[in-house]
Amino acid sequence: MKKILVLLLLSNLLLSANEFSVKSILGKTYHIQMTPLTLKIKEFPNTVIILDFFGANCPPCVAEMPSLVKFQKNFAKNVRIIGIQSASKRNNKKMIDFAKKHHLNYPIINLSFAKELIAYAQENTHWNGALPFKLMYDFEGGLSYELYGMVKEEKLLEALHDL
Repeated sequence: MKKILVLLLLSNLLLSANEFSVKSILGKTYHIQMTPLTLKIKEFPNTVIILDFFGANCPPCVAEMPSLVKFQKNFAKNVRIIGIQSASKRNNKKMIDFAKKHHLNYPIINLSFAKELIAYAQENTHWNGALPFKLMYDFEGGLSYELYGMVKEEKLLEALHDL
């Protein structure tokens, strides 16, 4: 009986939700609820969420951005990519200029607002900080894929099809 109680308490701690908000470089607030197994964003219910951890000075990250822009455009009703600028300290104005230059059509969270998301990814996945890195969450918010390195559109389509 004691073992069951201890297991229930531990599972409750592991599954307890951490809630916080982040602001995009354009000032939009997103409300996030996460556990070690799930991530939900209030503003995007019943949507596949792709967290794209990237660096503005990372050549592979920048090289894959046109594919991400195309993917977001083609699947805007069911998928939301959120870019997490996680490698360099740049102010929002510089990141807005960067987003315009690369025609980014998805929200970007700058490093200064992304610390909880970065810590979450490092604590709950196999990510060692190398970029680019993506986490894909299914329609219910369950973590479905960890994608390392440059990802071609075909791989994103394959992962989306599996959901």
